[in-house]
Amino acid sequence: MQSKRKDEHIAEALNQEVKMNDFDNISFMHHALPKYDLKDISLKTMYLNSEFNYPFYINAMTGGSKKAKEINRKLSKLANEFGLMMVLGSQSIAIKDGSYADTFSVARQENPNGYIVANLSANATVSEAKKAIQMIDANALSIHINSVQELIMVEGDIEFKHWKENIREIVQNIDVPVIVKEVGFGLSSVTINELKDIGVKYFDVSGKGGTNFASIENQRGGNLPFLEDWGISTVNALIDNKNVTDAEVFASGGIRHALDVVKALVLGAKAVGLSKFFLELSEYSYDLAKVELELFIQNIKKIMVLLSVDTTQKLREVPYIIKK
Repeated sequence: MQSKRKDEHIAEALNQEVKMNDFDNISFMHHALPKYDLKDISLKTMYLNSEFNYPFYINAMTGGSKKAKEINRKLSKLANEFGLMMVLGSQSIAIKDGSYADTFSVARQENPNGYIVANLSANATVSEAKKAIQMIDANALSIHINSVQELIMVEGDIEFKHWKENIREIVQNIDVPVIVKEVGFGLSSVTINELKDIGVKYFDVSGKGGTNFASIENQRGGNLPFLEDWGISTVNALIDNKNVTDAEVFASGGIRHALDVVKALVLGAKAVGLSKFFLELSEYSYDLAKVELELFIQNIKKIMVLLSVDTTQKLREVPYIIKK
């Protein structure tokens, strides 16, 4: 049943089309005389106390089915070749049934020295968190919080008040960084500050504007269509968290192309996660996926030339205009 649900999520995510979102309301002043050549641009950056080649990463998608295993295999090969962080999909299914563990551990097999992030829901116990980390020899753990999705999902959980204490226990009892992530409905500064109080330092705001899990769960049999517009957009979540201190804020949700990556970095994200972009790449041959990813990287650099910045750190100093 859970394995079938994983494949349904993949299919629905690929079918969703995102044409416009709040990233379209952000624009930059054009500098007609750039300061740098394309070869001068560096995309190297630091987050999670580690250095990465690029300021974006493969965000959580899947695991727990044969199709999911092949997706994770191909994407982990890309992560290995390009030096990208990779966040796996929720490992809850493999914690409950060990026969699904290889659909996740394949990522470590294909990327033995890479930065791989385990993933569980806020229902997880410390013991389950340790098992998920051990399953893939993870460098970090992502805890996803998804109350909207759960309330719409036919088989979803409806108990939430233990989440905060679960997260506190996990943060205090495991020895890898813990990232708390939404699944497309956004993290406000109020939520992030509340989580900071229990020791969380890393956050993926994962706002509205991309894959809509409210819509997906309604397609799967839910009956709350009025919640499909619920949440904070990624842009608004980043702006709301611009002054949050002693925390690293990542961005995902509605990142469609290189310009959205740059806009998210300008708005304060330390790094940017993409799911659908990489899910679509997983449908290509490996060689074609490499070509598309190299083009994506070059496009980020070209935009930085237009903004007259040579490092991703300087992007946070770029002024922007919010369209009315």
